[in-house]
Amino acid sequence: MKAIQIAASGGPEVLEYVEVATPAPGEGEVLVRAHAIGVGKPDVLFRTGVYRWRPPLPAIPGAEMSGTIEALGRGVTQLRAGQKVLVYRFAGGCYADKIAVPASEVTVLPEAIDLDDAISIPNFQVAWALLNEAARGLSPKSVYVNGAAGGIGSAVIQLGKLAGMTVIAGASSDEKCAFAAAQGAHHTINYSKENTAERALAITQDRGVDLILDHIVGPDFTDNLKMLAPMGLIVSFNALGGFPDKDLFKEMRAHLPKSPGVRCFTMHSFDRDPDARSRVSKATIALFEACQVKPPVFARLQLSEAARAHELLDARQVLGKLILRP
Repeated sequence: MKAIQIAASGGPEVLEYVEVATPAPGEGEVLVRAHAIGVGKPDVLFRTGVYRWRPPLPAIPGAEMSGTIEALGRGVTQLRAGQKVLVYRFAGGCYADKIAVPASEVTVLPEAIDLDDAISIPNFQVAWALLNEAARGLSPKSVYVNGAAGGIGSAVIQLGKLAGMTVIAGASSDEKCAFAAAQGAHHTINYSKENTAERALAITQDRGVDLILDHIVGPDFTDNLKMLAPMGLIVSFNALGGFPDKDLFKEMRAHLPKSPGVRCFTMHSFDRDPDARSRVSKATIALFEACQVKPPVFARLQLSEAARAHELLDARQVLGKLILRP
């Protein structure tokens, strides 16, 4: 079968389109034939060598695959060949025509869910977890998300609006702001030319935002405190821009009248909590089955074009979900 493999960390050029042996499902495993393969930021971290869950090289990247079960390994009785499934695995392996995975790592999909849409379920799971698990007990009336034109950002917009929140989307260009508005954002902020805190305070009539979702962080991360509402929460779910220049705790104390909160979040919080992971999965899939959400697809490329897909990601040109076809 065909797959994308990397032998060394680096730029998109390290993604090699190669022929590899088709895996056979072992005991307790299933063989899944790919229909669609998701491309996202975790794949970039995998490629560049900073993803802590990456297996030894050479390795096949890719955390997301939708497809159908082609064969069952010994001992698998709860699944059957032909079922539509989603594979979501941190250890990679999804940039391939087929993948053999433990039966416990596949999610059976209702027939009503389109397999192209299904590849975005992991993005919506992260978004749902950010709004409901990471912000548990907050009941936010407003949410600000930066990088809102990406897969998780657009999912936050749709889920936040569905939950009745006022959604403020931050993006780096007018084009991306327009895209966020098309996904349902009530307000947009082009943070490449606008002061985000000032605009957010103006939008909320100086009250501030209840929940801030930030995957960039960066030197000015503590500026988020300026636009936070009393008892509000900032959730960092990545740090693509590096770490703050200012002392975070000192800056929180400077905004003490707001009783601000800051949390770091990862889906790996659920690695040892299968009940929570199941709760997130069921809630998200139910939304897809009921057609209450619709993930935007930026482009569909061939698996052999994986390097091109990563070039688009690196250039920050992707609006919505990028899909590879086997």
